Amino acid sequence: MIINRRVVLTSSLVTTSSVALAACAQPPANETTPQIDYDDEPGATEYSEVLVGNIDEIPVGTGVKVKVNDELTILVTHPAEAKFIAFSATCTHSGCLVSGVKDGQIACGCHGARFNMESGEPEEGPAKSALKKLDLEVRGKELWARFSS
Repeated sequence: MIINRRVVLTSSLVTTSSVALAACAQPPANETTPQIDYDDEPGATEYSEVLVGNIDEIPVGTGVKVKVNDELTILVTHPAEAKFIAFSATCTHSGCLVSGVKDGQIACGCHGARFNMESGEPEEGPAKSALKKLDLEVRGKELWARFSS
């Protein structure tokens, strides 16, 4: 059997076209990948909520600490009108609980670390990483924090 250039080119073109068409015909991955509902998965993270205060109890420029349990104390800051933010009150430097808000910063009395009361980012002292932010929801006048349990 003699194979000429026309046969080789034709078969190459057919193969390449078939591969290209097959690739185009596949739906996007997000349409073929089933969505996983993590709430139903064994070992999925569960969340808890806790009432951390009333918006009238936290003046602008201050914060309030709320002990949830032996492992978690929450600090809610009120950096601006109608803006409330929740953080874990555990300092990222050595694990001490922050003292609260002082002079517009979150202050840790253990080693002098200071954090931004809106972002939780360190601004002074030995701490190098931000305080962990928690979900916070205003429901009427109540402040509810959500955290993994």
